[in-house]
Parts: sequence; structure tokens; C-alpha cells
Amino acid sequence: MDLPKFNARAGKLVRRSATFGREFMEFDYFSPNELPDMKDFCNDLSLIELSNEANRAIGELHGLINNIGMIGTLKLFVEPYLRKEAVDSSEIEGTKVSLTDVFLSEAGSKKPEIMNPNVKEVVNFVRAVDYALMELRTGKRISKEMINKLHQILLEGTRGQDKRIGDYRKQQNWVEGNDVLDARFVPPSEKEVERLMQYLFDYVNKEDGYMRLIKAGLVHYYFETIHPYEDGNGRVGRTLILLYLLQTKILNEPILHLSPYFKRYKETYFNLLMNVRETGDYNRWIKFFLTGVTEVATNTSNKVRKLVKLYDSYRKRLIDVKATPISLKLLDKFFERPYSFITLLQEQLKEDYPKTKRGLNYLMKCNIIKLHTQYKRNKIYLAPEILKTLEEDLI
Repeated sequence: MDLPKFNARAGKLVRRSATFGREFMEFDYFSPNELPDMKDFCNDLSLIELSNEANRAIGELHGLINNIGMIGTLKLFVEPYLRKEAVDSSEIEGTKVSLTDVFLSEAGSKKPEIMNPNVKEVVNFVRAVDYALMELRTGKRISKEMINKLHQILLEGTRGQDKRIGDYRKQQNWVEGNDVLDARFVPPSEKEVERLMQYLFDYVNKEDGYMRLIKAGLVHYYFETIHPYEDGNGRVGRTLILLYLLQTKILNEPILHLSPYFKRYKETYFNLLMNVRETGDYNRWIKFFLTGVTEVATNTSNKVRKLVKLYDSYRKRLIDVKATPISLKLLDKFFERPYSFITLLQEQLKEDYPKTKRGLNYLMKCNIIKLHTQYKRNKIYLAPEILKTLEEDLI
């Protein structure tokens, strides 16, 4: 760490020693102060305006989502967006997986030539978020138990499984660098993690009726600063943003994901988090965060409009050719996941093979899907325009 940059406004540097392997080292770590009072942000008019813009963009997205019930199930749009978030959040941490890799895996493909070995990490991310969302729907609040379980699901069976999973770290960690002396950032001592995380959970669950988007940005900063786990901190920290927005009813559905924005401005993202620790300048970080909320909400609205338009046009094609009723059900499944194969679709719809195959033929006839593979058995079908729209980064 560049020690002279730290001015103690956001926290203090603490000297300690520890043994890493056979090496004994003395170094400084950062211990954060409590987060600032919300009133401290009220005098920054440009920040307040950014907060208002972000709330307006979310309001527009809400209106759009509320109308989706008229044309189909919301699941058609929420499910693929969650997978896109999983891909982008994992990519920030260096895991290279495409949305196609994830969909192919979920379609049941085990062909080695089309399987990405990193896809397990992304699939786990989806499972972990699904778990946390279910917990929130049952009325539970963000807690140590919820986040630890999310972390456990995230790392099960991945290259991070050799680390301590589902529990806070019991050793000193660091961010970037070959060792703790060379690190860009050294988070709090493992002995402070329990206390700091309990403060964060109390802060998250304190009832606040205003400035909740600003608070979401502060929550993310604080979690990433504590870095409570041996691995997976970035992905859990970005998921915490979504969970907080849902718990506080800023979002009604899990359809706003900030990882595409953080991925595009990755260097700025990391630099501004570090700048808060060094200088106590929370405002620059919060302005960046609020700008991201506005951009993502606006672009998600645009993408949902494109998908709704595509959905309407596909339904019209099928109706015009007098397609079988199962064809419309199959269309919904391809919006949830653009790759699939016939036996999986049979299981999902509880239909027999001839009826399912006939429905797929109508989707082929209307140029909605095409064969992705030429295998004699378990042929994989693809809806290319749906996939293209989902993969687009509109930011």
C-alpha cells in the first residue's frame, strides 16, 4: 500500500506482524471507520441530482417490468439477465466464460468441444443468487448466515474450493501483489472481520426511508474493504448490492445488475474504492456508483423493449402460420434460455416427443430457432436473435 496517501478520514492503518509459510513479516493493514452520516451528502447538489436521476431511471424500468405481465411471464427476462450478471461479475475477477457457455451447460451439453471448464463458477454464481433471492422472498433479511451460505454455494466444486468456504477468513489476506508487503491493499486483520461484518449487517438492516441508493454504494464499498473471505469477495460484494436493493424495495424484481458497468470501467471502479480508503472521499465513489445505476437501468429498459418487441413479433409469426399451442410454450422456454434440446423441453413442459418435435418444427419454419449441432441424438437448438440481444452490452 502507498502508506503516505492514507489520511485517516476513512480509517486507520494498523501495524501488525504475521507468518506466511515460513516467512515472518511486519506490515500495515487498513481498519475502516464507521460509514458517514447520510446528512454529509446533502450539501453536494451534483450528487443529489445524480441520485434523483438514478431513481427516475429505476422508476422507468419498474414501469416497463410491471407491463410485461401483459405479454408473458417476467421470468422470460429475469432468468437470462441473472446469467448475464454471473458472466460479467466473474469476468471482472478474471474468469473467462461466455453467456453461450452458460446456456449450453444448462441445456445439458457435456460435449468436450463446447464445454468451458470455467463454466462451473458461473453456474454456481447463478445458484448462489437464486438461493439468496429465495431467502429474501420468505421474509429473511441479509445476515451472516445468508451471505456465508451464498459464499459456500458460489465456491463449491470450483478452483476456489481449497480455500475456506462458507465462513469468514481466519488469516490475513491482501489485494493484488505477490505478498502482503507488495500488496495494493491490505484489508483488516482476520481478528476484526467478525466485528466489522456485524456492523455492516446492522447498517444494512437499519430502516432508512431515504437516500437508499447512496447507502447501497456505501454498503458495497464497506464489504469490499473488509474483504471477509479468502476468495470470492468481489462476486459476493456485487451480489450484495442486488440483495440490498431488493430488501429495501428499491427493486421489485432482480433485473438491475451493475457488473456490466463495473466491467467496462474496471480500473476506475477499483481506483475509486481505493481512493475512499486513502482519502475518505466517499462522494467521488458514490457519484460513479449512481451514474452506473442510471446507465444500467436505462440500458436494461432499452434491452427489455427490444426483447418485448422480438417476443411479440415471434408470437405473431407462430399465430400467422397456425402453429400448435405447444409452439408458444416452447417460445417462452427459448426466451428463458436460448439453447435447448428436445428431451429437456419435454421434461420442462411434460409433453411427449412427437408433440414437442412438431412444436419445434414450427419454430424452425418461422426462423425463430435453428440447429446448433448436428449430432444424431440430443441435437441442440438455438434462438440466435434472442441470444444476440441478451449478449449485447448496451452500455
